[in-house]
Amino acid sequence: MTATVTDAAGDALADSRVAQPPDLVQASADASGGNITFLIKFASGTLDRLSTRVSVLLDTDQNPAIGIAEPDGLGADYGIDLAAVTGQATITKADSVACQARLSCFTSIGSVPLTFVTDGLQVTVPLSMLGNDDGRMNFQVSAYVIVAALTPVVFDYMPENSAPPARVQ
Repeated sequence: MTATVTDAAGDALADSRVAQPPDLVQASADASGGNITFLIKFASGTLDRLSTRVSVLLDTDQNPAIGIAEPDGLGADYGIDLAAVTGQATITKADSVACQARLSCFTSIGSVPLTFVTDGLQVTVPLSMLGNDDGRMNFQVSAYVIVAALTPVVFDYMPENSAPPARVQ
């Protein structure tokens, strides 16, 4: 099962605190062999290994009414936070009760290594870490930089905010 979503190069938001903002151009997901692999690609020269981070939100039950509600209709059940500087991706699970109490909406449940590819990042997550999902899921990707303590700035999204989430089928 696979899915690919693309985004125009050059549409990343600007912020004076970040010299070269991360600019997403493609994300693909491939679910097979009990794992799901995400490959996130950036416009040439916009992936800064010291500051770029990527968030992949997953709607594993493909039900927008369950999980953390996102503006594009995604009901996020899990998240993957890829931190280029650490070479790790943190897997998180939605916590609706904490989120409603204005606490963290996601709880860390583990981590996996990430791999650098030309202008991109790749991560493979065992489906067992995602509630033993079958690999069919919706997802959205955002690229951000933490510019100060507890101050993330999102620069780009895929699919764009008005589009529905990407669907792995």
